[in-house]
Amino acid sequence: MSLITLRHSRNACLADLAFYALTLVGLSAGLLQQSAPLRLQPQTAAQVLGLYLLGLLLWSLLEYLTHRFVLHGLQPFQRWHALHHALPQAHVGLPTWLSASLFATLVFALLYLLLGGVWSTLVMLGVLSGYLMYSAIHHAVHQGLAAERAPGDWLARRARWHALHHQGGASRCYGVSSSFWDRALGSHLRARGSAPAGSPPPKPATPEARHSAAVRQRTDP
Repeated sequence: MSLITLRHSRNACLADLAFYALTLVGLSAGLLQQSAPLRLQPQTAAQVLGLYLLGLLLWSLLEYLTHRFVLHGLQPFQRWHALHHALPQAHVGLPTWLSASLFATLVFALLYLLLGGVWSTLVMLGVLSGYLMYSAIHHAVHQGLAAERAPGDWLARRARWHALHHQGGASRCYGVSSSFWDRALGSHLRARGSAPAGSPPPKPATPEARHSAAVRQRTDP
């Protein structure tokens, strides 16, 4: 049995969301204990907020770069991600143990070396908050939870944006929780059929594809 299972049950997906929510609570509690003296210094409030917001921004950039250049450009990740595009309503993704290990070794360890314990934890809180928001949005969009929202609703707009990514060659709209980097780097304007080199040809319409089309229709302004 493989350690890396990409397709999961609904309960496993919800457990992943719960794991990261509890991780945020645990990090926050540890930070409050570790930095109790700092709370008495008003001048640190701006630093605390700034580092947390930096973490949110860092996550949005990681989300965009990973989705565009790793999941749609680097094997074997491109092949793994193709399973999600083939079965968009299935629960496809990295297992929790692997995503948590990557966060710990590739993100937190580097932040710790650069910033030290307290400040790196604050940035990491922002990163994980962004990841949890991304995971919740992605789950809601693909499980039809956004389909009944009003057209101007924020979640409905995110659903429409992500449906554009799943359309055709999927060579645009890589951001899920935010469209900022797509707009800043021009990937929201790419032609629908311009798939990256090596991408498989579009498949015939499936029930999942029809679901995405229904989301786009219901959320078009």
